Amino acid sequence: MASPETEKVMIQRIYLIIMVVFAAVFSMSAVKPAPAKKNLPVKTIPATVASAHAMEADEMTLAAVSKTNPFEIVPAAGMEILGDIEGTSADDFAMIDDMLNYARKFMGVRYVRGGRSPKGFDCSGFTSYVYSQFGIQLSPSSATQYTQGKKVSREEVQPGDLLFFTGRAARSGRVGHVAIAVDSDPVSGEITFIHAASSSGIKIDKITAPYYAARFLGARRVIGQ
Repeated sequence: MASPETEKVMIQRIYLIIMVVFAAVFSMSAVKPAPAKKNLPVKTIPATVASAHAMEADEMTLAAVSKTNPFEIVPAAGMEILGDIEGTSADDFAMIDDMLNYARKFMGVRYVRGGRSPKGFDCSGFTSYVYSQFGIQLSPSSATQYTQGKKVSREEVQPGDLLFFTGRAARSGRVGHVAIAVDSDPVSGEITFIHAASSSGIKIDKITAPYYAARFLGARRVIGQ
């Protein structure tokens, strides 16, 4: 017959074995295999619906741009419309802007009779020099420049057009002076222009100034023709 101590040890071992078996059975029952995924049919979007979604996304993008900076879109569209109306392309308007900025660099350069360089200009020498820097050749004579390009009315004048005036004899009817239009206000009719004035060199004046208002002959458009 086993002693009490031996029986106690055996009972403890049996209890430990039972606990291990129970834990193993419990863990196996807790881990279940994941259910197999079913092969669902792929849902295709009709081309018309996809196109509509793309257009909607584009509109949302444009709306976001117009809210943050509408001038990223509007000027280009406006330039194209204006070009269609006036017969001048957006590229021409860009060149005119560059040309006028270039012409302004000579503000204050002295007047020299027959001058055709930055050392000194006369009126036709200045217009022909500025235009030549942008690939357009004008005659060195203001009278001949008055035959180049397309005639435009005073109301149609736009930046970059050539403006012609008589000389000192206001009623002679002969071309004696030429300038480049810088700006034109269709409401007030005011036109500003840059030119080589015999009294003060390269400067900007207004067509409504009495001296020029009395001598204005007409305008010609060379750019875009």
